[in-house]
Amino acid sequence: MHREAVGARSTMFLMRFFELSSHPEIAVPRDLRTRSLPFLLLLVLCWSDVVLARAVEQPFGQGVLWKVEEPNSDAAPNYVFGTIHVTDRRVLNLPMEVRKAFAHARAAIFEIRQSGNDAAVMRSIMMLDEDKSLSDYLTRDQLRLLGKAAELYGFEERDLQRLKPWGVYLLLSAPPSEDARQRQGRKILDFAMQTRARDFGLPVYGLETLEEQMALFDGMPDSDQVAVLDSTLQQLEQAESLYENMLQLYLAGDISGIFAMISDSPGAPDAEALASFLDSLLDQRNLNMVDRMQEHLQEGGAFVAIGALHLPGELGVLNLLQSKGYRLTRVY
Repeated sequence: MHREAVGARSTMFLMRFFELSSHPEIAVPRDLRTRSLPFLLLLVLCWSDVVLARAVEQPFGQGVLWKVEEPNSDAAPNYVFGTIHVTDRRVLNLPMEVRKAFAHARAAIFEIRQSGNDAAVMRSIMMLDEDKSLSDYLTRDQLRLLGKAAELYGFEERDLQRLKPWGVYLLLSAPPSEDARQRQGRKILDFAMQTRARDFGLPVYGLETLEEQMALFDGMPDSDQVAVLDSTLQQLEQAESLYENMLQLYLAGDISGIFAMISDSPGAPDAEALASFLDSLLDQRNLNMVDRMQEHLQEGGAFVAIGALHLPGELGVLNLLQSKGYRLTRVY
């Protein structure tokens, strides 16, 4: 993925966050231990045929809660809920339809099941080797922007220097308002729902492992890691407005609208590279998620909560489920 593919005419969309544990025995950079780590959270969408194809007349492009039933089965209905991985109260205040479906569930299934070992796994993956620093990868202008970002978010720049470029990209991709709420201990929607599921006595399952998700970023070439970080640094001033626009689309259930949301910065994107990135970030994961949720859906009474951008499209989770013979009904 070249810089043009991730930075030109692009909007960084909040996709999902992963919460770093604050266990004192975990050795992570000072002042990062109490933060929530944005996790696979920014989908790079460029003005290209790739995005136009996804944004126009997407199957299941409207709605965030769907009933999923297996015809000719006595099993209880399942529900698939599209989440947005933020702490905003407007999102945490779930619609009544979602609360009812969740309260009657037999099991709760999420993208990732939280574990007390997550912070240690994160640290082992996102830290640079001891003989390297972030400065080895960035230009003078990028380092200047990094210093401004560190001041804006309250990070120690020397701590950021210990992280791989994609790790810094993830830390900075949440707007300052969201970052501040996480510092206060607020949970993102997905993890607040996991806590609620356990309070209900529901078994909680994950569709992916932390290592699988981290590999999507850690496997990127250094040049691509720097490109996504540079794009984030360049758009820091627009982070809050982009966040609010995206949030309004989500609250309206307009998931196709999130795909169509783009910035007006000039440049010609690399459509082939973008298609490859989207294939790894969404399409292939959608196929895996659908396969892994089958046993839960067949038992019935499953409540599946995954990022909303996984729902629509020809290779979206909902269309894949329909192709397997499930009957889908929009609830909200």
